[in-house]
Amino acid sequence: MRDRDSTPDVAILLDHFGAGGVERVACLLANGLQQRGFRVEMVVVRDAGPVRHLLDPGVSIHVLKSVRRLGRGGRLLAAAPDLAGYLRRRSPALLHSPGNHTHKAAGLAVRIAGFDGAFVPKITNPIVKSGMSPLKRWLRTTTFRMALARAAKIVVLSPCGVERLSGICPDPHSRAVVLPNPYVSDAMATRHPTRRTGETPLILAVGRLSKQKDFATLLRAVARLEQRDWRLRICGTGPEADALQALAAELGISDRVDMPGFVNDVAALYSEADVMVLSSRWEDLPAALVEAIACGCPVVATACSTAVVELLETVGAASPVPVRDVAALSAAIARALDGNLPTVAPHAVAAYGIDAACDAHAALFSHLLARSDCRLSA
Repeated sequence: MRDRDSTPDVAILLDHFGAGGVERVACLLANGLQQRGFRVEMVVVRDAGPVRHLLDPGVSIHVLKSVRRLGRGGRLLAAAPDLAGYLRRRSPALLHSPGNHTHKAAGLAVRIAGFDGAFVPKITNPIVKSGMSPLKRWLRTTTFRMALARAAKIVVLSPCGVERLSGICPDPHSRAVVLPNPYVSDAMATRHPTRRTGETPLILAVGRLSKQKDFATLLRAVARLEQRDWRLRICGTGPEADALQALAAELGISDRVDMPGFVNDVAALYSEADVMVLSSRWEDLPAALVEAIACGCPVVATACSTAVVELLETVGAASPVPVRDVAALSAAIARALDGNLPTVAPHAVAAYGIDAACDAHAALFSHLLARSDCRLSA
């Protein structure tokens, strides 16, 4: 019998409270579950990071032992034995692994601990991507198949995410559940555009400075608009920062490109921008695209996933351009600056509101807790 006064209903695993969408969503979900009567505990390697302030003080935090000098994935794997010990000692009813980078450590700890609670990972990006070598494709498929083997349910962000699981786990249609991520805050939903006529048009991009987001193609695309008036702001941190700054200098546009790093109030930026550009090589359904639409900001995107293509079509936004196509992306941005993009109603993405998405997650987690003969805290 579980001691309801000392054990959590839901444990959520993170390396730290980083600047990525996975970490932000995990904090918002933890808050929402706690508000709905779940006893929630964040399990982290480092209790620090730029989105740490988003976490409600009522959500407890457990810090794991690991090797701090390793990278994010290495730290999590090194922490797997201690995570297994945590699962045995604290016996949470449900372990939620919120991003692809957390699944290997979570799956390993579940095996080591003989964890009999519900293990619920969330797939946040394609596991296998086009262009991967056969060896890397096999390694990714094999390691994720092992990591997800004991999952009670696997959360995916879109219907196409279910299909992508077919090569990873058996019978994905019975194991996968499509849930919206909590992206849109009340501040975003009530935000009105503040862009001003006569000012230099602002092109906005938001995301981790990594190869996935392909901001290099974005820089090359805006460089083609040399005869137009524009400024570009790329918000985020990551390993490509120096390379992107060097490329902007090489293209002769450094004076028109701003890279402020992590920005806390993205809603204000979406409202000011004339267009938000998603230039990614691959995605599932990224927060920046949904948030921009919610704030009334026109969007230009690459066809980086079936989910992105389907969302743009559903809400009536401009059709996406091919991935890594500089000319097509440049032309789409030019149309946006000319005001020639379709108008999309912000309520078109209402399902991604924080309350709606947390309700959806709470319903799934309640079902799994009840199936395990667990009861929510009073």
